[in-house]
Amino acid sequence: MRYMLLACLLFLGSAGALAAAEGACPDGGQALSEQLARLRGLSANFEQRITAADGHPLQTSAGVLQLAKPGRIYWVAEPPYEQTVVADGSNIWVYDPDLEQVTVKALHRQLDNSPAALLVGDARQVLKEFRVCAFEEGKTSRILLRPLSTDSVYTEVELDFADGAPSAIRMQDSLGQRTVVELRDVELNPVLNPAVFHFVPPPGVDVFRDD
Repeated sequence: MRYMLLACLLFLGSAGALAAAEGACPDGGQALSEQLARLRGLSANFEQRITAADGHPLQTSAGVLQLAKPGRIYWVAEPPYEQTVVADGSNIWVYDPDLEQVTVKALHRQLDNSPAALLVGDARQVLKEFRVCAFEEGKTSRILLRPLSTDSVYTEVELDFADGAPSAIRMQDSLGQRTVVELRDVELNPVLNPAVFHFVPPPGVDVFRDD
């Protein structure tokens, strides 16, 4: 079974998440806006861990992530769970080499299903679609988002920031599956090659458009 950042991109249990679960939810709108305002782009290595609702580990993967505003994503997971995800500002392309398949989706439809899109999105739009709570734990700021829509893939998404830079993305879906993406070697607002956000399907692969 395949797991990926955009279709399955939280390890819950932080003080912030637990406090929110108990009803405390300090308004995080301003904190979210400030964090996203600092972020124009990002380059990092990542490690992603996925566990089942009962805590059983399902998958660990690693790779490279680059982000740029507005709405540009480059995510490459290394073998054995190889996958490439590219957003060009309008569409998201998901390429699975093992399946020889590419799926294309409209980026604006993925805001509540793609934590990476949240980081390069508009804070005003995020506030329209999520209840946002903010918690401070030492040098880490935790932004907890709960989608207002009942058909979102995730029940909770947490964005962690350390010293103003994203350090982790944590998620839980409606079935209780939990995912944590830890970012390492983070470079904030680097100069990135625009070409990495342009995806051309390899010859011979099947392309499916999810409109």
